[in-house]
Amino acid sequence: MVLATAIIWWLPIPDELKKPPAGTLTLLDCRGREIAELASPEARTQFPVPLDQMGPWLPRVTVALEDWRFYGHRGIDWRATAAACVRNLRSRHIISGASTITQQLVKLATGRDRRSLSRKLYESIVAGKLERRWSKKRILAEYLNRTSYSNRRIGPEAAARAYFDKPARDLTLSEAIFLAGLPQAPTRLNPWRHPDHATRKYIRSLARLVELGVVTQDQQRLLAQPPKIVHVDPLRLAPHFVDAVVARNPGLRGTVRTTLDLDLQTTIERLAHSHLSALNRHDITQAAVVVVENATGAIRAMVGSENYAVSQINGATQPRSCGSTLKPFVYLNAIDRRLLTAASLLPDTPDAIRDEYADYDPQNYNHRYLGPVRLREALGCSLNVPAVFTLSQLGARPAFYQLEKWGFDFPQGLADYGAGFVLGNAETRLVDLAAAYAGLARGGTTMRAKFLTTEHQPITRIASTEATAIVTDILCDNDARQKSFGTHSLLAFEQRIAAKTGTSSGFRDAWTVGFDKEHTVAVWAGNFDGHPMRDTFAVRAATPLWAAVMQELLRRDHPLDPPMENERLVRREICKTTGLLPSRFSLATLSELFLAGTEPREDSADYFASDGKLLLPDAYSRWCASRDNTIGAHVRSDFRITNPPRNARYQIDPVLPPSQQMIELTAALGGEVKWFVNSVPLLPQRDGRFFWRLAAGEWNVRAVGRGQFAEEKITVDGTTD
Repeated sequence: MVLATAIIWWLPIPDELKKPPAGTLTLLDCRGREIAELASPEARTQFPVPLDQMGPWLPRVTVALEDWRFYGHRGIDWRATAAACVRNLRSRHIISGASTITQQLVKLATGRDRRSLSRKLYESIVAGKLERRWSKKRILAEYLNRTSYSNRRIGPEAAARAYFDKPARDLTLSEAIFLAGLPQAPTRLNPWRHPDHATRKYIRSLARLVELGVVTQDQQRLLAQPPKIVHVDPLRLAPHFVDAVVARNPGLRGTVRTTLDLDLQTTIERLAHSHLSALNRHDITQAAVVVVENATGAIRAMVGSENYAVSQINGATQPRSCGSTLKPFVYLNAIDRRLLTAASLLPDTPDAIRDEYADYDPQNYNHRYLGPVRLREALGCSLNVPAVFTLSQLGARPAFYQLEKWGFDFPQGLADYGAGFVLGNAETRLVDLAAAYAGLARGGTTMRAKFLTTEHQPITRIASTEATAIVTDILCDNDARQKSFGTHSLLAFEQRIAAKTGTSSGFRDAWTVGFDKEHTVAVWAGNFDGHPMRDTFAVRAATPLWAAVMQELLRRDHPLDPPMENERLVRREICKTTGLLPSRFSLATLSELFLAGTEPREDSADYFASDGKLLLPDAYSRWCASRDNTIGAHVRSDFRITNPPRNARYQIDPVLPPSQQMIELTAALGGEVKWFVNSVPLLPQRDGRFFWRLAAGEWNVRAVGRGQFAEEKITVDGTTD
């Protein structure tokens, strides 16, 4: 007796019993509505509930069928054990263990199914210890919540939902009897695969309950027909969002509230499907949408593909070439560092960045160049050369690191992208893009997108409120984008809504992102396999869906407020052509925003000739001589040859073909220029440019225009052995 007592005292209660069942991960939306029930290695569904939420019948029926002396023993039913021993001796092998509910609980918790005498002894000792520490109600609840009801449905709540589409507390007597019989042989009694076996078990259970007096004979007649079984699979809405939550939080258990708004999610899924159906194009097969709440960073909707059943790839979390969507952050950096203003004249010319990036030749989408443009127009029209020029003023490396501060996790480094990252050869994720633009909506602070309501993402200020207000104002300015998008594009809202598009090289990715006061919406369109969209720009592929989502949000959202002047943000009237203070030559003026202290001090008079023609620095000489110069501008300096340089000396390469050894001839003069080499006239190329093929000797290069001429002598050395 002393030895038995010592063993019982020494043998610990298994750790598995000390921890409550983890239960199925259940995701709720931001209002508490169920989104998904996710299987675990232990169960397809398991929802532990207290005993009083299992209904009045199931616990009582289970006790009667499994262990009818449950409330009278202390973990071991000696009478049942003795009877089982007699049966086992007669059959010469174990056919019955006479396990009590407490013993079965130990077996379920420890996961040891093999029958043996030592195993039975262990379960009996632990059961006795449990009976001394736990109440009968707790033991019964733990047992029921760990019991399999077939089809990997663990516990009464999971079984009631799967087979009767109701919670356990609402089970009828017949439904409780049906469920109570399943744990005895979950595979053989599977209601979906073997309904006849389950029905026969129900009839036997009902008869046993009559014998025990739990059910009367009158009730037996009423319960003769088993309940009707249904097949309810676990809920799984917003599947791409659900996958993203699980991928980010692999240890989640129990019931978790997410940031998703189920109503908005359903609406946007419908809009995405309608958009792709309306496009009806084989070269645009997918779209993704992310909606972020500006104030909190919470993801309110996420659509990852046109149809999750067809493609589980999540376009919202896959890195893709981001087109021009990074430009606002680069311009914001330049404005905040007071290197540029929204009125600064930037060069949109073919040769504007050759000195800084000799091997990089960015072009605008329409292959035209506007010459001198204000920063506001350059950003509004999404011009490429001014963006790269601005990058050259900032320095590529500092600008790249600044973008990373906004939350862009580029898969590669600056050395892999080069200066082209500002035009979108860097990859980003739609969800990160949405979070970054939400930072603009918050006035220059960054915060990662949140998937769960319990997440606490740090907020960091990246740019000043005033500089951010200037860039946001540009993104709302339909006049600023008119030259590229026209006056009636889908970006043009009656309300103040910020918007930016982006199209990757090769037309493989189309983006539109923007925000109102409450939400940021980011849309991607394209193909997961990367094949092009046949010269389709974002304004056609992605913007219609973005506009539809934004219009839906504006049913309850508010447009952005106009920026307010203060001691750090001022307005000035400027010359529309030059960005300086108006002069008598200014044909048009407009009101522009400036950080205090960066507003222009000089007027535009020096930018105009006496006849009103625009005078530009030498850097614009080639553009002034091109067909893109539709405003009649010309350079300020006297007529001179800018290339080749004075007394230049060239060496013919014996390896390169002659057709690749040419120099371009340029002059600082607006208008038409004629070229002569040793008095032999040269004919222009189709784009109006002049090239001369190198030949050994000394050469006189002459440029003639406007009754003026300029000459330079050059020497070309022949090949050497």
